[in-house]
Amino acid sequence: MGKAFDFIYSVAKHGFLKHICFQNKNRMGKRKINGWHYTLEVLVVFIGVTAGFLLNNWREENVEKKLEAKYLNSFYKDVQNNESQIDTLVTSSQLKADKLISILKATELVNKPLTEELAGEIVTEIIYIEWLSATNDTYEDIINSGNLNLISDYQLKEKISSYYTFLNEIKNVEHYYQKHMDSYGFPVLYKTVNLLTQEFINKESYQTLEFTNMYLGVISLIQQNNNSYRKALDKNRELQEALRHALNLEE
Repeated sequence: MGKAFDFIYSVAKHGFLKHICFQNKNRMGKRKINGWHYTLEVLVVFIGVTAGFLLNNWREENVEKKLEAKYLNSFYKDVQNNESQIDTLVTSSQLKADKLISILKATELVNKPLTEELAGEIVTEIIYIEWLSATNDTYEDIINSGNLNLISDYQLKEKISSYYTFLNEIKNVEHYYQKHMDSYGFPVLYKTVNLLTQEFINKESYQTLEFTNMYLGVISLIQQNNNSYRKALDKNRELQEALRHALNLEE
């Protein structure tokens, strides 16, 4: 009887242990499955966020590239329009300086006072003044909007900034010329020429040292303007070439 009880107890005990082991294994299996499930979910979320981030970056870069191309095309049109005006100023200011210098040399060679005819030519050249009025709408827009960094080519960006900075410097040169005329040139002409009849007041009025010094100063300022226009023209054509290259345009 005791042996039979021990046998039954032994079978029951081992069966119970097997059941517990099975349950433990089952739980561990579920934990492994759940662990993989959570890992997969995290991985899917990570891939989704990364893909969304990359897609958003791609969209932003695409928008920026289109905006950059728009700016470059606009710059190219502006610079092309400016070229003809700058070129005209180079020619006209050089002709003006040459004309005034030739008059100066003519009076020096013969060692005679300035004639009324030559004085009239001086007044004609001096009284007509041309200034550069370059188009800079695109540059002002890109600066005011803070979009200059959209220009991805650093050297091209430097050429653009250098060109428009120099155009502003020309304004200072022209302003100095205008200031000279307002404070000295025109007052001398007002004392020399009758604006109503467009005739000289008298012979002595244009043969004075004051008149001579006035137009000598104008010659110097015109030459200074001419040098500035020539540099601007060089910078203009250099920038045009860089923009054509950036836009893949043929000559």
